[in-house]
Amino acid sequence: MPSYKKHALFSLIIALPFIHDVFYLSLAVIGASIIDMDHHVRQNDLIILVVLGILLALTFFMLKLPFLIGTSLVVMATIFYLSKHRGFVHSIFGTLVLSFLLAFSILGIYALFYGFNIDTKISLSVISVVLGIIALNKKILLPFFVLVPVGIILTAVPSLSLFYVFLALLIGSLSHILLDLFTPSGIKLFNPLSSRKFKKSFGIVLFIAWALLAFIYVFKFNNTIF
Repeated sequence: MPSYKKHALFSLIIALPFIHDVFYLSLAVIGASIIDMDHHVRQNDLIILVVLGILLALTFFMLKLPFLIGTSLVVMATIFYLSKHRGFVHSIFGTLVLSFLLAFSILGIYALFYGFNIDTKISLSVISVVLGIIALNKKILLPFFVLVPVGIILTAVPSLSLFYVFLALLIGSLSHILLDLFTPSGIKLFNPLSSRKFKKSFGIVLFIAWALLAFIYVFKFNNTIF
């Protein structure tokens, strides 16, 4: 089973050809790490996710804003709780659903900060740190807490949209699945529609496809990754 460090590093490798902003790169790492919250050892993190979702839902409700933004986090936690490890969450459909729910919540939280005139870079740093507390292994929190806020503060503010936040999370989540394809147990990529397991050979095919896409994107549409 790939370690949390390998998943975090691999998510950056997979995302870098397509994503350049520090905030979006942090979301790719979050996406790669949060997938394993379907494991029973992560139940404390699920509790944090539920509490955060409830607090946000109540806050948005009292402010007469869309409280579904907080509810989406509770729905996420429920999906993780009901899913067996490497079950629905570790599938194409699971990553699509979870990436959208989390992206929806992130944009909602950002909008809340914006409404209170909180500086954009501070808002993005806080969002990254809070998500890091929920999703990341505690042993990589310190470098994440240092590098991400500093990177956000020192670089240009990215243009935020639901699509790009969703894309960053999805790329990170898919990088996790891709790495898990190289494990002996494999992954049920199309769960719940199919119980077929895909393993190393299919992982190699997908990795080659990623390499081709990355090459085309970098050299045809974006001359540099920096």
